Amino acid sequence: MNAPSRILVVFYSRSETTAEVAGRLAAELQGDFERLHEVEFRRRAGPLGFLLSILDVVRERPAHLQPMTHTLSDYDVVLIGTPVWAARASTPVATWLSLHWHQLNTVAFFCTMGKRGSESTLAQMERLARRTPIATCAISAPDIQGDAAVEKVARFVLTIKDALAAREREAAHR
Repeated sequence: MNAPSRILVVFYSRSETTAEVAGRLAAELQGDFERLHEVEFRRRAGPLGFLLSILDVVRERPAHLQPMTHTLSDYDVVLIGTPVWAARASTPVATWLSLHWHQLNTVAFFCTMGKRGSESTLAQMERLARRTPIATCAISAPDIQGDAAVEKVARFVLTIKDALAAREREAAHR
């Protein structure tokens, strides 16, 4: 029998919403997690930071990221999470994907948002990663206020586990 797949959850969070989802996913999938940090830590804080964030994503300015603590080649699956900014992935996540796409094997994407923008954000992440994700999950503010977020995370986790189990069955038949 094969060893269980090693899973890493990579995410950026400005307001902690994406961080909460990332932590839940890492716990449920028994994976590690890595928060993306920018060199200029305080730049995105508060209302002015929000406006700067939107300007950066619209103008496609890259983020200056701190080095990662995990080694991507140690993981079979990387889940990548972002808040939605102006119907796009956050600048730190877009920058990270542009820098690390070639180190990724299997990916899954998740995003958090006010109300909309997930379709274009997930499509952008797929283009930047140059891979089709095994699963995607979009969680809105209304989802979080109700019970829908818990259900969406549970379905996302199940889809990932099912995809990994199918891969193991396929490998066993070779």
